[in-house]
Amino acid sequence: MENTAVIVGATGVVGRVIVNEILSGEYYDRIYILGRNSITKLPDDSRLEKIIIDFENIDFDMNILEDVDVFSSLGTTIKIAGSKENQRKIDVDYTVNFAKLCEGKVKSFNVVSAIGANSNSKNFYTSLKGELEDKLKELNLGVLRIFQPSLLISKREDKRFFEELFMKVAPIFKLVLKGKMKKYSPIEASLLGKVIVRFATENKNEGTYTYNDF
Repeated sequence: MENTAVIVGATGVVGRVIVNEILSGEYYDRIYILGRNSITKLPDDSRLEKIIIDFENIDFDMNILEDVDVFSSLGTTIKIAGSKENQRKIDVDYTVNFAKLCEGKVKSFNVVSAIGANSNSKNFYTSLKGELEDKLKELNLGVLRIFQPSLLISKREDKRFFEELFMKVAPIFKLVLKGKMKKYSPIEASLLGKVIVRFATENKNEGTYTYNDF
């Protein structure tokens, strides 16, 4: 029986790690990357097929979703999105609309959310992620694994000043954030991506995972 992975959000910071981690292993026999034209710049592999889709009007062969592990790390910032409406569209609507196509078909759905996600939060970003989680939990997505990282440490092309500053003080935070506060520790995007793939290949239980689990 073939093991198949379907990836959306593959060109993002965590998505790229997920792609590289899957390609470097032998667990998956078939890999499908779904996304915009930018996915053509990702690595090629004999097991890999890149399918260009429009998230506003998703159209592809739904048969590829049967009994697969889905990896979803779609997301943006309000600076890049330009407005709260556009950020909600990318962070919530795109993922949920895709998940609805996966309902009743996929083996697992592995999604990147954020620590503190709560649809009732007064913070716009954490409320978005909470909304996303609530909607995904209403669907039959096989084993739903939700990953809630705090700040992601990585080298970003768009050079976000505050994140770069935080990267420099992150070692201090790691010393301070202990016990119940440990889940707020910053995490390297390279580690998070590897953990997500490992949890899927090891068939970890459904649940919400934070830094303490990584």
